[in-house]
Amino acid sequence: MNVKTLFISDLDGTLLTSKENVSAYSLAELNEMIDECGLLFTYATARSLNSAAKACWGLRQNLPVILYNGALIMEPWNRRMLYNNHFNEGQLSFLKKLFEKYDVWPLVYSFRGAVERVSWVEGKETTGVRRYLDRRSGDRRLNPVRNREEVLGDEIFYFNCIGRKEELDALHEEVERSLDIKCIYEPETYHTDYWCEIMPANTSKGMAAKALRGILGIDQIVAFGDAKNDRELFREADECYAVKNADEALKEISTDVIGYSEEDAVAKFIRENLSRYAG
Repeated sequence: MNVKTLFISDLDGTLLTSKENVSAYSLAELNEMIDECGLLFTYATARSLNSAAKACWGLRQNLPVILYNGALIMEPWNRRMLYNNHFNEGQLSFLKKLFEKYDVWPLVYSFRGAVERVSWVEGKETTGVRRYLDRRSGDRRLNPVRNREEVLGDEIFYFNCIGRKEELDALHEEVERSLDIKCIYEPETYHTDYWCEIMPANTSKGMAAKALRGILGIDQIVAFGDAKNDRELFREADECYAVKNADEALKEISTDVIGYSEEDAVAKFIRENLSRYAG
């Protein structure tokens, strides 16, 4: 019996280089295996589709991808949404009060109908938020608003608060005490700011991977990662591999540790081991 194996890789710190792209070597290897060997390969990332697609430019993307740490699953070729885990009204009311209490002005990720939007209140940007927006100049999702209330009619699935650690610590601590909301709180990969990414408690790369397993009829998942937000993905996977530059806690729950992200560890591992997953 053929075993259908899906390989899922995190992007930043795992598949991507420090230049925020997929190296020429990894592109060539992965595309050749997808085209000639039938490799089933996708990614699970905290990024949006726009940001991930830019970072993975040139990579064959013929399977749905996991975005925003598991809040969405989308088909990258037509932007069709297959899975959306958004906040309920009670959760949004609770978070609105916290943002006001701590004077935090997050980026708000939502859908209005089929249109994805990233909203923020103009004039309230931190340096980190401004850098985020500047790097996405021309992005059609960007939706500046005058006040918090202008986005309340949307299906909100994600908040991102970018700023100095001392500005976000208190918010993070209070969100962490909530039972139905969770926060991924980590330093930005390429800068010194912290990102406080807030989502429903049942949002994770692991939950999305489980959904994708069902959507595609997958028998086993092999996952790759480097950070805390990959833990649930590792727990859902049948095999899980941490890159050598990964968080130590993630290495402890991994099947094994492979090479460094800067040295094409994911592509090299799949090339060297693909035959044993061939069913």
